[in-house]
Amino acid sequence: MKHQGSILISTDPASLKKVQRRMVDYVGCISGLLVQRQTIFMATAILAAVYFDFWIAVYCLTLIQITEVFDIYLARRVQEDERTGSLRRVVINYYGLLLNTVLNASAICYFIFTIARQEGNTTHFTPMFFLFAAALFAAMNNHQVLAYIGVRLLIYTVTFLAIPIIDIVETDAAMMSPIWLEMFTVIFVLFFIVDSSLVYIKLYRNNLEQMETLKEEKEKATSALIAKSRFLSTISHELRTPLTSVSGAIALLDTGAMGELSDNQKRTLQIARKNAANLTELVGDVLDVQSLEADELLVNMTTVSCPVVLKSVYDANLAAVESQGRKLLLQDPLPELKISVDKKRLERIMAGLISNAVKFSGPDTTISLGLAERGDKVDLTVTDQGEGIPEGQEDAVFSSFTQLDGTDVRKAGGTGLGLFLARAVLEKMDGTIRYDSVLGAGTTFTITFDKIKSQKEAAVVAAV
Repeated sequence: MKHQGSILISTDPASLKKVQRRMVDYVGCISGLLVQRQTIFMATAILAAVYFDFWIAVYCLTLIQITEVFDIYLARRVQEDERTGSLRRVVINYYGLLLNTVLNASAICYFIFTIARQEGNTTHFTPMFFLFAAALFAAMNNHQVLAYIGVRLLIYTVTFLAIPIIDIVETDAAMMSPIWLEMFTVIFVLFFIVDSSLVYIKLYRNNLEQMETLKEEKEKATSALIAKSRFLSTISHELRTPLTSVSGAIALLDTGAMGELSDNQKRTLQIARKNAANLTELVGDVLDVQSLEADELLVNMTTVSCPVVLKSVYDANLAAVESQGRKLLLQDPLPELKISVDKKRLERIMAGLISNAVKFSGPDTTISLGLAERGDKVDLTVTDQGEGIPEGQEDAVFSSFTQLDGTDVRKAGGTGLGLFLARAVLEKMDGTIRYDSVLGAGTTFTITFDKIKSQKEAAVVAAV
């Protein structure tokens, strides 16, 4: 493998990938600074045409523009190869850009050298300033590939030194003359330019190393996430089989098929049934989290009637709510509104909101289900008279495995997955969820979907 600073490059895939990365950064800078470069070239050519020679200015500008066009062509090729992941033309593009760097730098230096020669044997403020500006511009913006900046600065250095040396030789200038002073000034300027180039090269290399480190850490994190998802998926699926058997056995006992149960046995069986249901729900939540992380969660979108959904949710949860000493109310009347949604998932989400309302509200309080039309939106609401949520807690409320009461001893149980899953699943269905809360007065969770317009409403909109 060749040294990174060498003009020659290795052809093994790993080295070519690094070279391609640096070339992409290089041509990206070329493309991004196209307007600035053209403005500088045009301004320099106009000054040269007015104060020196019109046709030389036109000729030199033409040479520079030819190399600029070739640079743009190669830049597009490099960017296209980077998008497709192809390494086939990296070597060709690398040497093509290197050759064009030589041609571009030579055309610029020929332009400046010609201006200096037209001034005669004297100090050359204008051409030297042009050359200094070109060298500093290169140090700041062309440092991504060491061979390119090295070759360009070498050509600029030769031109920098050639202008005063030729003057000294032709005039046999004395050491104390302005021409010698210009020579020494050029040397100091060259030191400054080289030092600036090294600073920018070092900064760029450090940024590349940091990006590589971040990339490696991201790959490790991704691998860990994949492993975790596979583990959770496997464990969850393995848990479902024994859970089904346990739930079946509990149901069998509950029917009395295994004999009459005493009151104590019935209470124990009720606890077992409740915990089996909770565990089954937890396994389902974990599988849903894994599906969301893998972007594999499937939703069955259909057009549904909102009153039908709310009545179904009300009927399914009424007994459970009343058994906990709370009241469940359903808004009456319900406006006939339709939305596109996965009905089963929406009902499960609303059941979860009702369950949370029961957990975080006291006995003899009321939980209300509501429905409202808001422009082109439909709002389904679950309102409780509980303790409320403090301000600024939205991120915690909708985070996974998080409850506002994070202590070891909590008034309400649960994994904290419910609202996290609710928001994620609703987003998959193009819906949103938010809450409004007053401490000590209660909380309203609002699920929002786009309203499906009736044929009459659609006809009115079309007529307008």
